[in-house]
Amino acid sequence: MEKAEQRTKTLEAVRWLAPLPALVIYIATNGVFADWISIILVLGFLFGFSGICNAEKKRIVWENIVKDIRNALNEVGQKEAIFEVKTIKIGMVVRVYLVKAKQRSAACSKAIVKSVSEGWYRRYICATQIIDLHKKEDLKDAKLILDDDLLNDMKEKLEERRRNRKK
Repeated sequence: MEKAEQRTKTLEAVRWLAPLPALVIYIATNGVFADWISIILVLGFLFGFSGICNAEKKRIVWENIVKDIRNALNEVGQKEAIFEVKTIKIGMVVRVYLVKAKQRSAACSKAIVKSVSEGWYRRYICATQIIDLHKKEDLKDAKLILDDDLLNDMKEKLEERRRNRKK
């Protein structure tokens, strides 16, 4: 098991230990403050602690995704690429904007897909999108195109799920 994978699993487990210090906070503040203030402090701690754990887990996953994809692209000779990892409710969307890949774009795409499918973090990823840019200034238009593609794919999957439920 990779060190980063172990750290994410530890963060997932530690997040569930938050009620123990929350109980201590409640006991310590209950006599000093009114009940409603103690409850607000406990809830603030619980949400804050959970948020910190989730944010750190995402950061670890994002860093490893980018590192592995960058290594895969270096192996096929593609030096210039822009990475974007978005988090949506159903998982993470990995976007790779290749810059001037031209005839290497097929090899780059294959290397990226292989890297993502073999990574320990693959369970967090719901989509991988790859596009070749002629120049970096095309990034804004490419993002709009990929947003539309992602939205259409999600709509199709939702419709397919609805059709399967009716059967």
